[in-house]
Amino acid sequence: MATNKSNRSIHLTQPNTTQPKTEPTEFMPVRSHIYRTLAEMNQALEQAIQNLETLVKINYFSSDTLHGTLHQLSRTRAQANRELISILTKREAANARHFQQRCRVPEPC
Repeated sequence: MATNKSNRSIHLTQPNTTQPKTEPTEFMPVRSHIYRTLAEMNQALEQAIQNLETLVKINYFSSDTLHGTLHQLSRTRAQANRELISILTKREAANARHFQQRCRVPEPC
């Protein structure tokens, strides 16, 4: 009989002891397509929310489940925006610090 042995390395089963992420210190540009994608996501979610609101106003579609779906979608949009904007804020702040430091250090001619 064959035995079923795991081929995983031991290090995969050990707890992760890496250092926590620190603030970036180098310039890491946020490309414009990221902001466009965020805007497009919000536009699509806003349209979905508006469509659900319209359906809720129709008597035979109005239900607690549909109201719950509407609130859940609105909450999901808000949570996604909060998380994404938090990440972008940290990255843009690091970029601002990077350029602030460069302004203080005279560059050789």
